[in-house]
Amino acid sequence: MKTKPNYLILLLLCVISSLSANELNLKLKGDSAKGFYVDLYYGSIPVSTQMKTGEINVTVENEDHSIRETVTDWKSTSAIQSASGIILSGVVKLPNLETDLFITVTYELVNKQVVEKRIDLRQTNLSLLYYSVNSSLDSREIPSRFWSFDNANNKGGIAHESYPAAGYMIGDTLAVGLLTDAGNRNLWTRNIRRRPSTGGVGFRAIQEICDANLYRIASQEDRNNVDNYVRLTFGELSDFNHPDKRVSFKTPLLSEWKSYNGAEVTPDKGIYTLKGDKATSDMAGFRLPYQLPDGYYTIRFKHRSAFPVSLRLWKNDGISANDVQGFHYQTNIPSTPVLWTDQEETVFLANTEGGTTNLLIAASNLKTGKPYALEIKDLEVIRSVGHEHPYHQLFSGVQATKRTFIFVAPAKPTLHDVRLASQVYLADGLRFKGTVEEKCLYACYQMLMWITSAGNFKPLSVPSINYAPDMYNRDSFWSMMGTYDKESSESIFNEWAATQNEAGTIGTIITPSMGSKELKGNDATLEFLWFALVNKRLYGTPPPMDKITKAYRYILNEIDSDGDGISSARFVLGQNDCVEYPDRTSNLAVNQGMLAVTLRVAKELGLPVTNEYIEKANAGYRAFYDKKRGYLIDNRAYPYVITFNALLPEFVSLWLFNEPILTSEMVTNTLDKVPTHQGYSPLIFHVKNLYFTNKDKPFSPNLFWDNGIYYNAGSWMREEICGYIAGMKHDWKPAEKRIKDRLATEITLNPDEPFSHEFLPYDLTVPNCWWPSTRVFSWNVFVLKALEVAGMRTPDQDPDYLKYCIQAKK
Repeated sequence: MKTKPNYLILLLLCVISSLSANELNLKLKGDSAKGFYVDLYYGSIPVSTQMKTGEINVTVENEDHSIRETVTDWKSTSAIQSASGIILSGVVKLPNLETDLFITVTYELVNKQVVEKRIDLRQTNLSLLYYSVNSSLDSREIPSRFWSFDNANNKGGIAHESYPAAGYMIGDTLAVGLLTDAGNRNLWTRNIRRRPSTGGVGFRAIQEICDANLYRIASQEDRNNVDNYVRLTFGELSDFNHPDKRVSFKTPLLSEWKSYNGAEVTPDKGIYTLKGDKATSDMAGFRLPYQLPDGYYTIRFKHRSAFPVSLRLWKNDGISANDVQGFHYQTNIPSTPVLWTDQEETVFLANTEGGTTNLLIAASNLKTGKPYALEIKDLEVIRSVGHEHPYHQLFSGVQATKRTFIFVAPAKPTLHDVRLASQVYLADGLRFKGTVEEKCLYACYQMLMWITSAGNFKPLSVPSINYAPDMYNRDSFWSMMGTYDKESSESIFNEWAATQNEAGTIGTIITPSMGSKELKGNDATLEFLWFALVNKRLYGTPPPMDKITKAYRYILNEIDSDGDGISSARFVLGQNDCVEYPDRTSNLAVNQGMLAVTLRVAKELGLPVTNEYIEKANAGYRAFYDKKRGYLIDNRAYPYVITFNALLPEFVSLWLFNEPILTSEMVTNTLDKVPTHQGYSPLIFHVKNLYFTNKDKPFSPNLFWDNGIYYNAGSWMREEICGYIAGMKHDWKPAEKRIKDRLATEITLNPDEPFSHEFLPYDLTVPNCWWPSTRVFSWNVFVLKALEVAGMRTPDQDPDYLKYCIQAKK
């Protein structure tokens, strides 16, 4: 007798089979004799194998770097497999160093798309070893293409970009990616440059670069040899003070030089004269094509001109800001028409992909229609091949850990897909919980947390790769407040405390390999007090009351010396900080609100602040509301200007004290005046005309931006969402929708840029409105904290919350 098939059960089995096929899985390969290793599969599709390269490669040296030993293509002698992962372990003898290296590699499945690969190293025989270690993805088959965060079809070499991530595509439908934990934990930095000394122009490459090869992608030659890898290397220092060799590049033939903005060139006995009868732009010169591999370069020549000189290094035939590879700020270098000026610049080049690099040498600051000339001679382009050695420290009996993450997920070979996947799956790997937008904010912040240098492993929170290597006080404060990273929050606070001068001022910038004397009456010293209060509340960190008292006295002397509760400052104590007031001003709402909040903070920190004094400052803040106009006046000198900046102190009061300063009428009426389209709004705008002109701009006379750009009605996420949450606390009905829309717009407005920005352009018709410098920004991670204030997130969605805050409560 035949039975009818149960189609419901068959359908269920097919669904289960389909689901299990579309997930990452681990397969233990090898044996105890030849060594164990792990291959990765997505369903039945092989995506990575360690058969040839092993799990890791390690280089170790003793303290004086006189003895080096290497562990090549390591595979384990022991393996333990469970439902959640695989643990590989073994001991490697290092006879020249009289020690053994204990290695453990742990694969732990995070979810269906992500696996964590954790590397643990330990030794017990030397007080200190230096080490570097690398781990790679290796495809069995030739990938359809390789990708990096800023390049969906990377041809290979060093990938040094706005966000560290790289991988390859399988069949142009499946993305495989290699990700790293934050630099302050895995001990890496992306820094390749330093500020110039006094009188210098533009950044210079530093002579010792950590992690120059952090991400390396198989070159075309590697691929021809069936070596299809993406490699992460931790702990490698490239020393260009003592290079292994130097290589000079010949000056291209004159016939290969390309005119830039109409310049002509005339050679005469080794002197090249770049000239034009009528300038068509403010910069004109020539582009010289070189075949320069990734590396460290010195470029030197002599110049003579009545005009300043500008330099650029462009990738291939590009001429836009997107294509600049080096010398981003070597502009208007002084020259003279009589004497020869010696010029020497250094630069670290990456992402060349085996292509052409064009060196632009140009006369600048030209006047349209006027003649110009620039003479150059003795041009040299020299590549230094750095001496590479390990710099990470492996102390006796102390385990060193590196966390990496591998993701495999359906994707198209587009910038959108690989960029979004690199952020979302890093957040997943770090066990962060939240929406896609929240994961992007969190991941961008993590990839901008670095170490300071090879000799200083203190955390460095940089705003973005564009602002690197500078750590800005304001930016790092907001970034630290967005997460629950106790060690970094305390360390960075202490770094700012160390900048305090005799007057009590806290520094504005900390920058590796160069000092900074920028200490002034901006918001840095006020936020130093806020920082201390939050660390005390969250982590139980005792404030350094001597420095707190000194900072508070400075604040009073600087912005309220007569003690009347009315701010009188020389700088904007917040954003729109593009104007200064040497004779002081009391016209700014944000300054008044910042004073009011800071007085309340000082009182809670134990300083002698009366309630009467606080209320005077509060009343001064409320006085900026113009009942007739129906909004909070940002600047009494420009009463037609509305900003989210003016509402920030109200949000901070609600965040830190759960108490308002402004009335609901003031907040909701102001927000009602804010224009919005496509889910976002301008930070600062003209109440009638939206955009500013040169005649009505509230900026310094020498500053101006196109419509919708930067402070001319550009949209800044952190301040905008904080303003909406202030509105929510005052029962402003559109608040929740505006918050959700703004979060979504951050990663959807430009399909190629699904990440955190410094600002979004508000007028997308303006040419070149998407500035490369705005990409991947850190301080928007504060939005996570703001969402907690709004009741739209909970602290336990941050993986560090339970680790630190519950301990503090205990």
